[in-house]
Amino acid sequence: MSLMNNRNNKRDTFGKQSQHKHSVAVVVPNYNYADFIEERIDSILSQTYPVSQMIILDDASTDDSVKLIEKKIKEINNTTKIDVVFIKNRKNSGGCVFSQWQKGIKEASGEFIWIAEADDVADEHFLEVAMKKYEEYPSAVLFYSDSCRIDQNGEILSETCTDWADMWGKGRWNEDYFNKGEDEIIYYLSGTNPILNVSSVVWKNIPGLLKIFEEAKRFKVAGDWYIYTRVLEDGDIVYSSKVLNKYRKHDKGSASTVVKLSKEYGEVVTVQDRVSQKYNLSKDKLEWQKIRRKGMGMVENEKNIKKKGRVAWFVPDFVGGSGGHRTIFQNINKLIDDGYACDMYVRLMYSQRTPRTIYEDIVRDYGDFKGDIYTGFELVDVKKYDAIVATSWDTAEPVQKTYIKKKMYFIQDYEPWFFPMSEEFLLAKGTYDYGLNGISIGRWLANKISNEHDAKVLNFDFCADLNVYKRDKSIKKENAVCFIYQPIKPRRCSNIGLKALQIVQAVRPDVDIYLYGSNKMEISNLRIKHLGVLSTDKCNKLYNKCKVGLCFSSTNPSRIPFEMMAAGLPVVDLYGENTIYDLPEDGCLLAEPSPEAIATAILRIIDDDKFQVRLSRGGAKYMKQFSLEKGFKQFIDSFENYLNSKSNSFKKPKKLYLKKGITPSVDLPTDMPEMKIKTFEEIEAEKKRIAEEEARLADEEWRKNLTIPQRVYLKIRYVLTGR
Repeated sequence: MSLMNNRNNKRDTFGKQSQHKHSVAVVVPNYNYADFIEERIDSILSQTYPVSQMIILDDASTDDSVKLIEKKIKEINNTTKIDVVFIKNRKNSGGCVFSQWQKGIKEASGEFIWIAEADDVADEHFLEVAMKKYEEYPSAVLFYSDSCRIDQNGEILSETCTDWADMWGKGRWNEDYFNKGEDEIIYYLSGTNPILNVSSVVWKNIPGLLKIFEEAKRFKVAGDWYIYTRVLEDGDIVYSSKVLNKYRKHDKGSASTVVKLSKEYGEVVTVQDRVSQKYNLSKDKLEWQKIRRKGMGMVENEKNIKKKGRVAWFVPDFVGGSGGHRTIFQNINKLIDDGYACDMYVRLMYSQRTPRTIYEDIVRDYGDFKGDIYTGFELVDVKKYDAIVATSWDTAEPVQKTYIKKKMYFIQDYEPWFFPMSEEFLLAKGTYDYGLNGISIGRWLANKISNEHDAKVLNFDFCADLNVYKRDKSIKKENAVCFIYQPIKPRRCSNIGLKALQIVQAVRPDVDIYLYGSNKMEISNLRIKHLGVLSTDKCNKLYNKCKVGLCFSSTNPSRIPFEMMAAGLPVVDLYGENTIYDLPEDGCLLAEPSPEAIATAILRIIDDDKFQVRLSRGGAKYMKQFSLEKGFKQFIDSFENYLNSKSNSFKKPKKLYLKKGITPSVDLPTDMPEMKIKTFEEIEAEKKRIAEEEARLADEEWRKNLTIPQRVYLKIRYVLTGR
């Protein structure tokens, strides 16, 4: 009421439309929003650029909405000259919001139309900004602004919606923009809908708008997206990065969400297909359409499932570049290709992602993923699965507690060794005693768990994608070593590797060192070329131009040494019980775990060209028998052994590496200077500090040259404004 009383003094302002060039009709669709309708109407009446017409629609609400709306209309009639139309449905439209929108558009007489959903709220300058944009860009037919998300109580959930619109992180929505309508459709609306809330949109009332809204009535979910693509065929788009709209997100039950997603999938396909047929999209845009469809996660095409069985996978959260997750995703894909339906449940830790954004992250960092995606373990419906698979120690307990009969454990590392002797160490070790059927990568790991935990573990071999990792004679060989440097993973033994490389460079200054696998950084007393995180193709090029590849993983061999060998790159790794069963003598040297021993092994290869060539050829020849397809077949065979209760037992492996580990040469220096490492974050912070210091010094120099009147003026301004 207080807002309406304040508006009494503005009655003439709202009545004198001559002060404003254009008329704006606002459509307010409502259904059971009694808690929000008054706030919504007040936010419309508070606009600094007034509306000329308000069309309120009620879709047969069962709460007090109608009573509150009628009360509000009386207040409006007493205080303003806005034309108000109230349309009450006797029967609910069945949840089709686009039917209500179309009904409101039919009544609208303004040059511009604003559909203001009854549960949202507008900034008082929303229409003013929109009209200024339309004045600046007369060819525009659609304006929208950024929004913030609020909950049912009006609390802010997110200050902006750019995180949803800008899913690739390009920063496009951080600034205002104008774009041709056709370009907006092709480059942004062809795959998904970045305009998240219709309340943030003001439409030009173009000829044919009513027909477009009439067509949208056949949609239940994607009608707004369809309307945007159709409207922009007749004009251009303009955007304000100001947050001028509050978009309310309501809690909804999981059942209605599943129904919505199932319906949404078909509608997404309809909109995408229409755009792709009309505009002949590029391969990149067609791939983006595919990502959008697959990213819906819970939607699946039952006709394409061969019904061999349905499998649930419990997977920990991940960040880009995780080799372990790459292996998980690849094997799930192959299981699907073999006729199984697979659902992946991800326990979120790093961010509140959705199935859609998880899928997009996978595609960006690892390639396509064919399974359906869910978040959280608590929603799994155990009745619909024939088997369930744990993929880490912290997913093993939830798997063990389910009532799914066939329980498996996909094991890639001896994970207790991730931790010092601690609670985590004991819990991780205890998961191998749960009785889950283990499938491990590599022979040593299967042997260790079978022997020490009396567990049933089958294995598949370390393999490589031989279509990617292969010898390329066109690449010139350099006198260089590459090192997979990932300091956030203790098992990668990063400091030992750096100290070994420091010794190598001290003895052989002409040796170049490439680091990759993590954010770039600076390391004193070591001359490096830091390449950051690389794609698989770039890794193969790197392996072909170096003479030695350095890779450590103290809990189980990494897949990287095998990819290096496939590319003809001799490998130096650590000698230990976890490497001698899986790494062959043909393509690598194993060194005792000290910087001096590792440096000795590297120099042994660097200084002997014939030996380097022999290891290069030997490793590539060995890996020819270990294609990815072979590893996938071994995995599927192991999986089906358990699923079909076959009694195949694990056979104890033989050692592949029979030599002793390389020991330190007595000729190597032992008094190397201490290295200091600056991380990427520290480097950026230092750059910022230097820039701020330079700005401060420049400001001081400027002030020295001020006249006395200028200094007096600045002092007065500071007292009055604080600036």
